[in-house]
Amino acid sequence: MNQDVPQIGRSLNLLFWVLTVVALIFLGIGYLLHRMNIEIPTPFGSLRAWGILLLLLSVILGVALPVLLRTLFNKRVVEEKHVELVLFVAHQKRLVVVSVSAAYAACIAYLLMVPNLYLYGSVLAGLYGIYSAIPSERKLKGELRFYGLGGK
Repeated sequence: MNQDVPQIGRSLNLLFWVLTVVALIFLGIGYLLHRMNIEIPTPFGSLRAWGILLLLLSVILGVALPVLLRTLFNKRVVEEKHVELVLFVAHQKRLVVVSVSAAYAACIAYLLMVPNLYLYGSVLAGLYGIYSAIPSERKLKGELRFYGLGGK
């Protein structure tokens, strides 16, 4: 199984970087719109309501949902006393997608120019989501070993 670690790592890294670069492009577009003084109106409701909604969405996607997904995956593995490598890789990809998605909610908050409190909270949750999703070979080897997929 140890020969699979670099391949899994490359796959997760590719997914992570594609999602992160798209989020950065989205943020760059927002920056350019702000520099050209182009405001994006909210579809409905106030900016404060959108700020609260996007802050909650960022925190849920960047912090709460990844913890819940890990907990449910661990519970499932404990109950079944076995995990397939394919299921583990799918779980890792799901964690990367969900965690990095928090940055997209923060980008929307930036585009809409929500009040600063909600914007900064969304950005912090988005950054945490990106940070927690960074796939490293050391972390991957530890988790593979934890689930009995990594050999020694």
